[in-house]
Amino acid sequence: MNRKLPTSSFYLQLYQIVDDRSSDPIISWSKSNNNSFIVWDLKKLRSDILLKSSSVLGNNLPEFIAKLHSHGFRRVAKGPGELEFEHDDFERSPLMKKMMAKALFERIERFDAEIKTLKFRLEAKKDSLEVENLFQNLRI
Repeated sequence: MNRKLPTSSFYLQLYQIVDDRSSDPIISWSKSNNNSFIVWDLKKLRSDILLKSSSVLGNNLPEFIAKLHSHGFRRVAKGPGELEFEHDDFERSPLMKKMMAKALFERIERFDAEIKTLKFRLEAKKDSLEVENLFQNLRI
């Protein structure tokens, strides 16, 4: 049942938002299904979450829903105006929370390593330009 959910930015960001208790009036885990979440307030989802987050989740509701579908989420049949989405591998559990936190930590570590590499390249380029400048001054 619990295949490994890919740890793309979309899954990580969605999990963080759904699992954040402060956003429960807007979006939260379903109480009846550990593999689904419910959008309670469409207006606040757009204004407080989608517009304030990176475009990873989408900038508006149709984009958000399209991205959910493209990432394997299915809409759960509910009454009019109720939005619930499920995914077999997107689940509320301590293990999933640890996996998501680990994936986020690994992503941050990779990003930090890339920044360090770019800083070293920049310093090397500065040093190279300084040496080149010194050689040009010696020719005068």
